[in-house]
Amino acid sequence: MIMELDHDFTVPVPVDQAWAVLLDVERVASCMPGATLDGVEGEEYSGRMKVKVGAMTITYRGTARIVSADESARVVTMDASGKEARGSGTAAATVQAKLHEDGGTTRVTVHTKLNVTGRPAQFGRNILSEVGSKVIDRFAKALAAELESSGGPDAAAPAADAPAAAPESPAESAEPEVKAETGVASAKPEEAADEPGAVKAETSRPPLRVAKEPVAREDDAIDLLEVAGPSVAKRAVPALGGLVAMVLAIRFLVRRRKKR
Repeated sequence: MIMELDHDFTVPVPVDQAWAVLLDVERVASCMPGATLDGVEGEEYSGRMKVKVGAMTITYRGTARIVSADESARVVTMDASGKEARGSGTAAATVQAKLHEDGGTTRVTVHTKLNVTGRPAQFGRNILSEVGSKVIDRFAKALAAELESSGGPDAAAPAADAPAAAPESPAESAEPEVKAETGVASAKPEEAADEPGAVKAETSRPPLRVAKEPVAREDDAIDLLEVAGPSVAKRAVPALGGLVAMVLAIRFLVRRRKKR
């Protein structure tokens, strides 16, 4: 089943910092409900995504890669695909995210082209869209909590203007700098701050650390029935009403025949 979905969320940092944060795949994956990042090879990231359908748990294993990142337009496009670990279902998506400055925060609009087969496909476009909205809402809250716990917007401030060489004075080297490009760089400047004159090695995208603790939720599997329960119920009521009416009509006809 092929569908197109549109969602949006807000990141509590200015657009320049949000751009760097959202390109940090490890940081983003740790905030996504059900997602686990297993490793990286070049520009390709491998991982898992767990989804629950009631008592049934489905695990997708697959890969994702950033296809394009237009910094001037603040648009990033990613391709992802996966297959059920135990089953024949598949999922493939092209996700395009555009960042918009919004009074000191950043609004992110997300357009997804999704092709899904297997058990989740039976929910249909409307329910999957509602599920996607709630999942993105949970992701945005987890990302906001991650930014706050790591020092908020100030801790994510970019250090692009700072030279890669060591500062000349101990006072300058003792002041911690945290790059917005990754969530793993925040710990290293603090360690170097205790040693005056320490050299701080910087790269635009440091090596990925795949062992980052997930921050999104206690239960790392999304339950489609739980999230979309009210929607399922709304759609089930008319069908249930029709079934009851049909049963009553059959019983009425049977009783009339017996009386004759």
